[in-house]
Amino acid sequence: MVCKRRILRIGTWGDDVVVLQNILASLGYYTGSLDGIFGPLTRQAVMRLQADNGLIADGIVGPLTYDLIDQLLP
Repeated sequence: MVCKRRILRIGTWGDDVVVLQNILASLGYYTGSLDGIFGPLTRQAVMRLQADNGLIADGIVGPLTYDLIDQLLP
């Protein structure tokens, strides 16, 4: 079964953004508050994650970035 995930970018907010922020923090990319708002700090963290792992650093969490996160999580 394929679980469809929402594309996350600047201005997005909600529980899935909190989950993303928590994941980014656990990977050492995010140090801001887990507020559920995809703002500049979250975008910068996503861009660093993407750049460090050979993806285009666009700061948008779409299918390729979700795949990367799934691979990095223990």
